[in-house]
Amino acid sequence: MRRIILLILIALVFSHDLFAGNQTVNLIVDYKIVNFAGIERNALSINNQIPAPTLHFKQGDRITINVQNKLDKPTAIHWHGIILPWQMDGVEGVTQKGIMPGKTFTYEFTLEQSGTYWYHAHAGLQEQEGLYGAIIIDPSATEQNAANKDFVVVLSDWSNTPADQIFANLKKEGDYYSPNLPLQPSLVKFMHDYEKASNCEKKQIIDDYKMMQQMRMSLYDYSDVAYDAFLLNGHSRCKPWTEYVKVGDTVRLRFIGAGASTIFKVKIPGVKVQIIHVQGNDIKPYSVSDFSIAPGETYDVLVKIEKNQPYIIYAESLDTLGAAYGALLTATDQKVNLSHVKSFPEPQSVSREMMGMMMAELVEVPEVSRAQQMPMMDHSMHSMSADMDMRMDSNQHQHMAHQKSMQHSSSMEMPTEPSVYNDSIVSANEAAFTSTGTKYQNLIAAVATNDPAKPIKGEIKMELFGYMEQYIWFINGKPEYESMPYILEPGKRYRFVFTNNSMMHHPMHIHGHWFILRLGNGEYDPLLHTIDVAPGATITADIDADASGQWLFHCHMLYHMFSGMSRVFQYSTLLELTDDKVKPQDYIKQTSYTNRPIVRVDETRPIDSALVKHPMAHPMGLYFANFLDVGADPFNNAQKLTFKGLYGADYNKIELFINDAEMHKGRIDNADIDVFYWHLLSQFWVVKGGMNYFYRPAQTPYWQPGIGIEGMMPYFIETDLRVYYNRGGVKFDLELVRDTQLTNNFFLRLGLRGIFATKTVPRSLIGSGLNQMRYIVRPYYRLMPALNVFAEYEHEGDYGSFKRLLNQSGEASLQNTITFGLSFVF
Repeated sequence: MRRIILLILIALVFSHDLFAGNQTVNLIVDYKIVNFAGIERNALSINNQIPAPTLHFKQGDRITINVQNKLDKPTAIHWHGIILPWQMDGVEGVTQKGIMPGKTFTYEFTLEQSGTYWYHAHAGLQEQEGLYGAIIIDPSATEQNAANKDFVVVLSDWSNTPADQIFANLKKEGDYYSPNLPLQPSLVKFMHDYEKASNCEKKQIIDDYKMMQQMRMSLYDYSDVAYDAFLLNGHSRCKPWTEYVKVGDTVRLRFIGAGASTIFKVKIPGVKVQIIHVQGNDIKPYSVSDFSIAPGETYDVLVKIEKNQPYIIYAESLDTLGAAYGALLTATDQKVNLSHVKSFPEPQSVSREMMGMMMAELVEVPEVSRAQQMPMMDHSMHSMSADMDMRMDSNQHQHMAHQKSMQHSSSMEMPTEPSVYNDSIVSANEAAFTSTGTKYQNLIAAVATNDPAKPIKGEIKMELFGYMEQYIWFINGKPEYESMPYILEPGKRYRFVFTNNSMMHHPMHIHGHWFILRLGNGEYDPLLHTIDVAPGATITADIDADASGQWLFHCHMLYHMFSGMSRVFQYSTLLELTDDKVKPQDYIKQTSYTNRPIVRVDETRPIDSALVKHPMAHPMGLYFANFLDVGADPFNNAQKLTFKGLYGADYNKIELFINDAEMHKGRIDNADIDVFYWHLLSQFWVVKGGMNYFYRPAQTPYWQPGIGIEGMMPYFIETDLRVYYNRGGVKFDLELVRDTQLTNNFFLRLGLRGIFATKTVPRSLIGSGLNQMRYIVRPYYRLMPALNVFAEYEHEGDYGSFKRLLNQSGEASLQNTITFGLSFVF
């Protein structure tokens, strides 16, 4: 009898292993009414849950996931961080066509790894709308860092504005949501920081301000979207997420950065947590008081429950707009008192962050691999000093080159993407190049991850930046829809060199592969699927091309990805396969490294040749933007209107432009409209040309051809020069405007406009020489995104032949107006 009982107990203990071989999961993608931030609206859900259900598997499971689409648009689900056959990766336009409304797609693959991962939509902007959830894969062996409690913590952001509308707004104006963001580069903020600074810091703050003004970039560019709520496991701060624990428990919290655009800073006030597992892989544990988690990343931490009190989980957005909350409670009667939780210190400006990182690079000496570690006593102080000097000298040259690159990216020239990357073999010595000054410096893999001596087949440079005004984000000067896939050869190692020349973080995620982040730990360098590349950073990571097929690589800031910051990687074998030169590969092989299987399965279903010939996750779109100023001068019975409309793709648009149309005492004094073709040259400059219909001032309306250039000079001086040809004469219309941000939403605009002509044309009311000068002073306040209220003083003076022509027509040649009005973006 005892033997039977013992056998039953053993069977119960190992029942998971006995029955874990095959698992089937049914997921239904559908709409769901939610109210996360005071407004009910349609979201997207999986099995009626936001976040989606946590999927719990065991390493070695063969899983079948049926995704049924009940939306009215296609969808696809991506298994973030999972090594699997390429056709199962779930990227619309790259690995599959979207799952059509009413249809079901079956994802099938074997889990060859373990750890904390997640899944989310990879179709349009659906991830932002609620399609994300956790994946937990238990290892086949017992974990070293076992905890007796285990919880998933999914951090996300939420807007009451649908994601498609958010993106449309950003395409109208890159800083559309700035009025709602707390950190802005205002003059008052600059003066406040200057007053608080030490004497040695004050000069640097002034230099920072001047540099950013010259480069036309923001000092506090942390976020593009002002979110209405931040969620922890789908809970807003109005009703925080809670779980119960006991004193003496060791709790594992699996943090998942599922924000569409939010980097969270996380802490449990008064507690140091131990980070044990990052992005699916165990690391050598280390303790921290807080940590940051970018979109796409996962961090597993251990928390020891030592007191009978709530353990509050506080996750604040980097832009300080808000926070998500949760709590581990040790008693049922405990309340979550958030009033005692202090927010994080205000983040330093982006320029300070960049300089701090560069200084860290100058003084940090990367750790050598464990196999090469030697007692420090074997080295003399002289050799240590000499080595440090050489490292600092080398890094200083790198920083000088990087600063030149930063200046280059802010000039008129657009960086270009080479058609063929550098494919020369890199020696093992060069493979020791390390990334320093990053938030990952403490990461040392718990087990060996790679052979650091493996030669590098090719170096792939990734320059990251964007054009905020048009909201286009680039890799190497091109958006995804203008680029060709990168070609990888199976079995080779490639080196990625990331350089972030923008003012924003870019968590770069590669599908179906691991980055080996080069930190100087040799075979113990960590494996990551997402690397947060900070502003000004240069980071080196290797990948081993252990897969087949084609894969997406992109920034995990959702709107950056959607507007161009992504690429496709294709294996040469896939191209040969579609040309019938080779047979499909079909094998999965474990390596000697944990979580690093080789998965080369070309065909889990018939290959769609259209996806191979034209892979595109985010095709070029068509957009529109309208800017309207309307105002009135009540003292002189005068009204004014300025309108600008842009319609088309990122680089080529139709522009309609009415500049300072005026009506005085019921009579139209000024009115004309440009109908121009508009072409984007670079980050700051546009050329345009077409026809102008001139109505007033003229004796009779007429059409005339025109060309122009517009953009922004250093120090944020907006420039618009238009040149028209009329009856043998040339007219120049030049306008310069500078907006100074005084407080968060209060601005002062100073501007001047001059009109010159080469010939007098009486019937068109054009005089040779200087015709007119206008000077404006406009204080304005941003009431909300897309709506400003302003008061404007304008002094207008007419000169020379134009003045005589006006006087003959009975027109005044000198005007002073005070206009009150509104400006809109729609």
